[in-house]
Amino acid sequence: MNASPPPRAVEVEARQPYKLWIRFDDGVSGIVDLTQWSTRGNFAAWSDVTFFKTAHLQPYGAIAWEKDHTLELDPTAMYLDLTGMSFEDLHPRPWPELAS
Repeated sequence: MNASPPPRAVEVEARQPYKLWIRFDDGVSGIVDLTQWSTRGNFAAWSDVTFFKTAHLQPYGAIAWEKDHTLELDPTAMYLDLTGMSFEDLHPRPWPELAS
């Protein structure tokens, strides 16, 4: 069985503080609320609205902020959140069990 690659983010736009609108190549789109991360570690930089609005896509699909890309997120978890899918739904078995 060939595993298909996960959908790629093709567009992202910063909305209200801590919210991103994101669209994927399979047509799924929606708003993801990142508020829960906004006070943790490097994510506290989002409190600067100007910085948060620099959200953009990297060529390899990550969502990044600012020119030096010191803050990046993988949009796969956002896709799962928007669709209600689980990792296993996106990547069905067979995949090897971890050896104990």
